[in-house]
Amino acid sequence: MPKGAVVEVQISIDGFLKPSKWKGKVTKVTREGEARIFPKAVWDYDALLKARQQRPVNIVFKATVNGNEIAEDTETYVMRSINDCMFYVLWDEEGADFDDFSWLFAAYVNENHPEVDVILKEALESGLVSSFTGYQSDDPKQVMMQVFAVWNVLQRRGIKYSDVSTTTPSKFVVTQTVRFLEDSVAATQANCVDGSVLMASVLQKIGINSYLVMVPGHCFLAFDASDEEGAKRIGLETTMLGDDELNPVGEIANLTQKAKIAEFQESYKTFSNAVKTGNANLKKYKAKFDDESEPDVQLISVADARDLGIMPISPIKEKESARNSRQADDTAKPSVRELIKAGK
Repeated sequence: MPKGAVVEVQISIDGFLKPSKWKGKVTKVTREGEARIFPKAVWDYDALLKARQQRPVNIVFKATVNGNEIAEDTETYVMRSINDCMFYVLWDEEGADFDDFSWLFAAYVNENHPEVDVILKEALESGLVSSFTGYQSDDPKQVMMQVFAVWNVLQRRGIKYSDVSTTTPSKFVVTQTVRFLEDSVAATQANCVDGSVLMASVLQKIGINSYLVMVPGHCFLAFDASDEEGAKRIGLETTMLGDDELNPVGEIANLTQKAKIAEFQESYKTFSNAVKTGNANLKKYKAKFDDESEPDVQLISVADARDLGIMPISPIKEKESARNSRQADDTAKPSVRELIKAGK
């Protein structure tokens, strides 16, 4: 391809990527006469959100050089589930060369999910805290009590650990299955990533900095005890959520004072053990968090990911509800024909 050639490239993926075009002059070519061109992708985001199972897709490439058409090329690839989060991509079999995509996990943390407000309301009803103020108290103990209140209400919802993390194996692409918040809550089960994502979503909502801590074969949560620079970071092993059998929040009022205290004590003991386990793992892998040669060890700051532009994935049920609501409104409005008949 000659330098300065006018090139037009179009890419489309059936059902997911609308025709995406790039047109312009080529300013850089390799010694072999090749140029790299990246059309801006026009994704159908609603279609991507509904991709819950992997499926084959056809990708169609079209290009012209100086107005001359190049033969159309069609390739078949596999579209993975939206719940299949990419961790990193290996570029060699030894694993020495890789690209890190762990920041994508922050997209599953959804502090704006409507269920988060319901969880916080139940936590207030439990009586453990009177309000959620994040770091406003400047007291790490108050921060810990707020985190415990969230922990306690998730226990009362019956969230259990479930090691459902199977993904389609790939030689070079390392991924992890992650449930959306509403799926974990509805199924009352969560794997290590799900539970950490669930807790992080609520903590982010109340202004507590949270982290997804990825270590070989595992994920757990971390959060800052205060918002001061260099604040102590606390680990929390969310797989221990299901270690206690507690009454739902709505039944607390029916318990005797002795039974009520016993349940809170039991829950706090498990919470303390979860913190102890999380802190031990934070200490164990501390030196490796800044080691860029360790793809399996990552400390993912949700706040930093938001600054990078990684926003929460909207729940599909919320979108469907909004769409149904709009359709209902449209149905309720009289048509122009009906208004004419009525003489309006």
